[in-house]
Amino acid sequence: MKLGILTTGLLIAMGFASGVKAENVSHVKQLLETKKCSQCDLTGAQLAGMNLSGADLSGANLRGANLNGANLDEAKLNEANLKQAKLQGASLIGAKMHGANLEGADLSRANLSLAGLVIASLKNTNLTSANLIGANLESANLVGANLKNARQSVANLANVSLRGGSLAGIDVQGVNLRDANLTNANLNGANLNGSDLTGANLKNANMANVDLKNASLP
Repeated sequence: MKLGILTTGLLIAMGFASGVKAENVSHVKQLLETKKCSQCDLTGAQLAGMNLSGADLSGANLRGANLNGANLDEAKLNEANLKQAKLQGASLIGAKMHGANLEGADLSRANLSLAGLVIASLKNTNLTSANLIGANLESANLVGANLKNARQSVANLANVSLRGGSLAGIDVQGVNLRDANLTNANLNGANLNGSDLTGANLKNANMANVDLKNASLP
């Protein structure tokens, strides 16, 4: 109990120091003590390395929050605002992120395996070396996103928009890219072996060194 109080106190102090508004400190305390903070205002909260597995953060405002290295496995983040949040190396295995706003967020090296990201906004998001194996990105907005060296297989990217984004070096063998918008996307060196690209828009896409063996093409 004393350790929990000490941790909460420390995080609150960090919140003040980092510019988190005073009226939001109670929300940080609520999250750390109960892991239930739906619709909470956690703008800019300092939560790096915290164990938030299974937490209910649906609809929460986490814009600019520092969640580097945090454990968010199976967390509920549906329609949460994570714009420009720091999630480097965070674990989001099985996280529910339907309709979440992750625009400009840093998810480099994050583990998003089996995460649900249907209709999520990942515009200009950094997903370099992220683990997306089994993630569902159907109808997600990945315009300008960087997925360089990300790992993904047997995943659903149907109707996704990656206009101007990068899949350079990504391994998406067997992925569903049906009707995806890949206009101006950088696919250099991508492994699309066995992938479904039926109806995909590849206008001006960089297809150099792409492995399209057994792929279904537009």
